[in-house]
Amino acid sequence: MSGISGSVEQMTQAHLRNVQQLAVFYTGHDNIYAINIAKVKAFIITEEVTINDTPKESEVIAGIATIRGEPVTLINLDVWLGLKALEMSEYKLIIYCEFNHKKIGFLVRDMLDIVEKTTDELRHTEETNSKITYTTYVKVDEKDELCTVFNAEQLLRDVGWTDDGEDDVKKFVDDKIETNKLILAAEDSGVAREVLNKFFKKTGARFEIYANGSLLINRLDELDPETVGMVLTDIEMPGTDGYQVASYVKNTAKYAHIPVIVNSSMTTDAVRGKMNQIGVDAFVGKTDIQTLFEMTKKFL
Repeated sequence: MSGISGSVEQMTQAHLRNVQQLAVFYTGHDNIYAINIAKVKAFIITEEVTINDTPKESEVIAGIATIRGEPVTLINLDVWLGLKALEMSEYKLIIYCEFNHKKIGFLVRDMLDIVEKTTDELRHTEETNSKITYTTYVKVDEKDELCTVFNAEQLLRDVGWTDDGEDDVKKFVDDKIETNKLILAAEDSGVAREVLNKFFKKTGARFEIYANGSLLINRLDELDPETVGMVLTDIEMPGTDGYQVASYVKNTAKYAHIPVIVNSSMTTDAVRGKMNQIGVDAFVGKTDIQTLFEMTKKFL
């Protein structure tokens, strides 16, 4: 465990090498899944925390754990994946994460490894299964085994913690943004693209949304930089991720003046620190329509 915990502290420069670090684990049914290490706050041994079996609206929620003095909602990934829940004692580990400023713990059987994958090694499969962001392969006993990176945005939506953004767009976007400049956005999640589409249409601004960072950069290179008012990017994307998008814009002289807003559910201090190093202009949680509107108005 100490080696894994140490690895979490060393994840500051991965984006510069076009890799994502994945915490690979076994579910209760010994399926191999993974989560981006940048979303992880800590790995907690389950038996070392107090878990309250509180009333809950969803079977996916396994209870509330007290971690570092804070209440943390526990998610049973087996149930969300359509499998049977095991006894709590079968889940040896809690992967303690933060998404959109919500503290969440995922119950898993055990850790397998922390691996580095280039973004080219991640296969995007959201079109065929909304619960899966990518698939890749990891070594287990010298054999390549399929590993699935689950879709946290879809999970949050399924347990009712986020919605389609319609209500927030109506509530917080209260006037038009007067600009003739173009907004370029990169977002690989279909769920999040829906929200952004509704948001930008309501603002009246000109916009184009791309499913990954490579497409956005290609489009940017076709345009007169003076016609681009803002770049909005997710972080975790196949091919070219948000760290690389932000670095490309901020380190290319003719684009450096263009404001870059990071729009991500990865809201940990470590992630913010990386983006601040790159020089982004703002960081907005993925479902925070109010702040996104304020930042868009500010930069345009």
